[in-house]
Amino acid sequence: MTRTNDGEWRKTTATSLRIVDAIEELDGATLSEISEHMRLSSSTLYTHLNTLEELGYVTKIGERYCLGLKLFHLGEISRYRDDRYRLAKEKAFELANMTNEEVSFAVEENGRSIILFDETNAPSREGYQVGRYFYMHNSASGKAMLAEFDAEYREEVLDRWGMPRETENTIVDRDELHTELERVRKRGYAVNDQEALEGLRSVGVAVKSPDGDVFGSLDVSGPPYRLPPDEELAGLLQNAVGELEASIGTK
Repeated sequence: MTRTNDGEWRKTTATSLRIVDAIEELDGATLSEISEHMRLSSSTLYTHLNTLEELGYVTKIGERYCLGLKLFHLGEISRYRDDRYRLAKEKAFELANMTNEEVSFAVEENGRSIILFDETNAPSREGYQVGRYFYMHNSASGKAMLAEFDAEYREEVLDRWGMPRETENTIVDRDELHTELERVRKRGYAVNDQEALEGLRSVGVAVKSPDGDVFGSLDVSGPPYRLPPDEELAGLLQNAVGELEASIGTK
């Protein structure tokens, strides 16, 4: 394959993936809506959509293009690709039963925190946050992990995604965030005081692999008026994380 053809394939693949992202952002859309959103010609877009539909990544309902369930299937495979994730899910559910609150296990991927498991004390109901991305600077899980990264990678994450303001409480000054992360390191837990979502407070603790790298994080979340004091939740989380780290150390 020539270098020119390689570049063309890269461009084509990138366009298809951006179309999938656009459909997700628009929560399903018509050809003209996607075209306008992406500033891409309808003829080029139509070709990509046909291919994506044939492969199951996109489905057409009436005149609207929506994400295909194949993506759900692939997401489930990714969610269980590491046997240690199952241990994290079990620990999150155990903690949810102990606190009667929502408990999430998240990992960092490409500079953002993504929730793999969102457990409640009702085994038949999975939390609504599964699969949701959060910025690292304004979520408990994100700040807990960010505080454990080396300085160079931490700055890479912040340079890539910035520090968008999502609520009035969001920290948007980098120096202020660095001070906050130093506090996280000293006390061993992070707090999100309605910084990502209004009405949601959470406390998070980083989970480490045996080699000392960040494996993920556990956090407990709920309405501020209902949650116990941060120190109480942090104690429960730190015990759970210690047990989880011991378990994954045997894998």
